[in-house]
Amino acid sequence: MLPTILTAQRPHFEALAKAWQSAGAEAFVVIVNGFPLVSWPPYADAEEAVLVENIWAGHKKVGELRVIGLSSAEARAHLQTEARLISSLIQANENLQGVTAQLIDTQDQMLALYDLTQATREYLDLNTVLEQMARETTRLIKVEATFIMVQRPDESWLIKQYPEPILDLVTLEHMLDIVQTTGQDLLLSEEEVESAHTDIRDLLLMPIQIRESGQAALGLVNKIEGDFLSPDIKLARAIAEHAGAQIENALLYQKSLEQTKLQTEMELAQRVQLNLLPRQQPSVVGIDFWAGSRPASQVGGDFYDFLQQEGRPFTFTVGDISGKGLPAALLMSMTRTAIRAKVHDIPVATPEVVVARSNTELYDDFTEVSMFATIFVGQYEPANRQILYANAGHSPVIYCPAGGSARLLEADGTAVGILPTSFSENQRLTFAPGDVLIVATDGLSEAHNTRDEMFGYDRLLRLTESLANESAQAIAESLYQTVNEFSSGKSQDDDQTVMVLKGI
Repeated sequence: MLPTILTAQRPHFEALAKAWQSAGAEAFVVIVNGFPLVSWPPYADAEEAVLVENIWAGHKKVGELRVIGLSSAEARAHLQTEARLISSLIQANENLQGVTAQLIDTQDQMLALYDLTQATREYLDLNTVLEQMARETTRLIKVEATFIMVQRPDESWLIKQYPEPILDLVTLEHMLDIVQTTGQDLLLSEEEVESAHTDIRDLLLMPIQIRESGQAALGLVNKIEGDFLSPDIKLARAIAEHAGAQIENALLYQKSLEQTKLQTEMELAQRVQLNLLPRQQPSVVGIDFWAGSRPASQVGGDFYDFLQQEGRPFTFTVGDISGKGLPAALLMSMTRTAIRAKVHDIPVATPEVVVARSNTELYDDFTEVSMFATIFVGQYEPANRQILYANAGHSPVIYCPAGGSARLLEADGTAVGILPTSFSENQRLTFAPGDVLIVATDGLSEAHNTRDEMFGYDRLLRLTESLANESAQAIAESLYQTVNEFSSGKSQDDDQTVMVLKGI
């Protein structure tokens, strides 16, 4: 360092020498490593010097200043001051070089990260992102191979090695455990790598921080030129930080795709479910009929249906599958199909028989998924103005005779899928003009308001009595409106299905 300073500041050193000579000194000499680096006049004998002061660079001696021909205390103090000034100049130069080196390193890192960003910015698929990052990291840090491993949300591993696999999964997981436990970079020599591979000279492994996700790490194998030095480690750490952000983006994109796919599937299932319901209201002699369903935000298990066959009574049914989502929707479709088949195929398809045969057919499927279905099956007999029905655990079912009080028709059997045998029996109900029968699902009775109060059966009964003089459609629409106003401010969390029959 002192020779560099002397070369750069030679006129200043010459001025110092002339000043000493003017003060009576015979010679001024700069010593490096025990030998004269330069002297004024040339070839002066430095060994004759009485005044000698060391030049320091930090705690290291880098040279001496010697003055020949003077020995006074004043001259010694003056020489000490000059030695300290030169030492300060050396230290300042070293600091400047350090800052310059850091700036160069930072610039190199920024350029490398820019290249890496350009190479990966177009990719959102996690596999592709990791492949491109492994490829570019190998090029930027000049190593023989790079691997990146990421633990997916389902705890499985995604590993990309470029240009080809070099380490087995067991070894990778072992090293990852070390860096995740310590939170520190891991630099291993050939002897320290626990692997069957013998062509590994050195390996640098560092953790990748991923928020709200599993573990990840970046590994660099075999530096092509020399060893892993500080600039390499700094650049690798910057790449690891960049990789963390890229991986987070890819995982978020993947999650978004999955959610969009699921939402699309749910919307499709909801449309299919709604299309399974009858499109038009039937025309039945002696009955004003209306039925409809308002689905919640996700697909559920509510359904209603009716069948009109020549020579057979008008058959209507309402059902509610336990649970929500796709499983409930699938079982809803199965249950509806089973009931329709029984009504069509059985010679004497009374409600009791339809429920019993459907339970036998569906019991194993419901048991397999620990679900069940409440079902109400009714038939209107116009000749005697009666309704024959069977109720397998379904509620609410409300009967309000003309001018009378509304009451619940309780179920006499368990829901379909609970027991292998159905105990529901045929029940008869006189259905004169003005009588009202409402078969709904618990999405109405169990609707809650913002104070977490439930609409309940009592409100339904009183509401039915107040609406009994209206048409079937008006009764149903008023039920919906009243329940909706009651639960205003709170989202509908269950399907709401209503079937209304009114004698005319």
